Amino acid sequence: MALRVINLTPATSSEQQRALDEVKDFAITDMDRGGPKRWTYRMLQEPALTEELKRLAGPQTSASGSIDSVSFQPCRTWHYRTQDRYKAEEWALPGGTWTYAAIFDGHMNHDTVDHVSTTFGPRLKGALQAALRLNPSPTSLSALVSDLLKQSLVRTDEDVIAAFLDTFPTRDQTALARLEPGRVREVLSEQKDREDSGYRKTSRAFGGTTALVTLVDPARRHVWVANVGDCVAVLGEKDRSGKWHGSVVNSIHNGGNPGELQRIRAEHPAEADCVWNNRVLGFLAPTRAIGDAWLKLPAVYADLVFKHLDAEWLTAEIMESHVPRIRTPPYLSNTPEVYHLDLTAAANSSRQGQRVLVLCSDGLTDLYDGYSFQEMADEWLEVVGRELDSPLGPNCDRANLALSLLREAIGGEDSQLVSRNLTVEMEERWMDDTTIVMQRLP
Repeated sequence: MALRVINLTPATSSEQQRALDEVKDFAITDMDRGGPKRWTYRMLQEPALTEELKRLAGPQTSASGSIDSVSFQPCRTWHYRTQDRYKAEEWALPGGTWTYAAIFDGHMNHDTVDHVSTTFGPRLKGALQAALRLNPSPTSLSALVSDLLKQSLVRTDEDVIAAFLDTFPTRDQTALARLEPGRVREVLSEQKDREDSGYRKTSRAFGGTTALVTLVDPARRHVWVANVGDCVAVLGEKDRSGKWHGSVVNSIHNGGNPGELQRIRAEHPAEADCVWNNRVLGFLAPTRAIGDAWLKLPAVYADLVFKHLDAEWLTAEIMESHVPRIRTPPYLSNTPEVYHLDLTAAANSSRQGQRVLVLCSDGLTDLYDGYSFQEMADEWLEVVGRELDSPLGPNCDRANLALSLLREAIGGEDSQLVSRNLTVEMEERWMDDTTIVMQRLP
């Protein structure tokens, strides 16, 4: 058989240069994981680097200019799209304009966090509006708003679970156990796209979300922070010497908090595996959340209902090793901790009066591995204070504080590290969803 010879023309010097130019801005990384695997990323230079960060983080500023926000997940694979949601709103209510800000960090699916982040604000606003119409006294306002926050969060969780339970003809566990698996699948597959479908109600109950919610009164003298889960709130204040200080406002509800682990073990004293590997039943890192009904209800619901949910994000193996540990639910709490900050009292101290409130999902804290929460707060306020104290030129726009803090967290002035974190070509997620909401409190 005759061989066919193909003659290739050698590349010219200009063609060779073009080929080199096409790859000169690319590099490889092991993402600090060690091992043989390498991934490609693209080195970006300014202003392209900042523009790419803005594109991925979507920085926003409220109409009043008092709230800056970003929500960031650089992995563009559909499966790993962000499960963080946030809200920043100004409510015209009796007596003036209140400021509402919240971060919801979803897990397992998007249905729960979408539902909760959409419905919670109107619920809280309605309750607050009704209470303010009664013209409460200033001395009773602190406890009143704290109770509204607590009740609204607890009832949001209870409503999600109640809607799921009402999907089935009985709440009696014995009767539920007699239901044919085919009937359960039928309920879960009917009209899946409808908001009130059995599938949607079950999906919302199965998935979960944390919630960090804040309210600021019209005079900006009082701040309320309510937390369920492992998001973080930090109050930053500038002292009379011009130095910024950060104070962590809330307790963190996850397996890294010894107090939370002790609480769960005290509630289930005969169950050594109620907390395992610093996770609830060895599964969930947050120790308080909205949803996650299978960790709050008897095991029959996990065995006979949730495992039949036909969803791309759920497989039987996810629950298989954990369901046998469900003996005395609930294991997961829906009870928020609520904090009231009286800024008038702080104004009489050594603080100068300039303040900011930093809210973030746990994706930001994950980027500060090895730091204590107080060390993180100090680091964040150094960044924020530097931006707030820097003089603006005549043609300079005010910096988005949330974007500045995100930039620092993913590399700061190290353009190679920032480029890597923005452009690395991985199909799996290389960092957690990160949302930051920054509110000025002058």
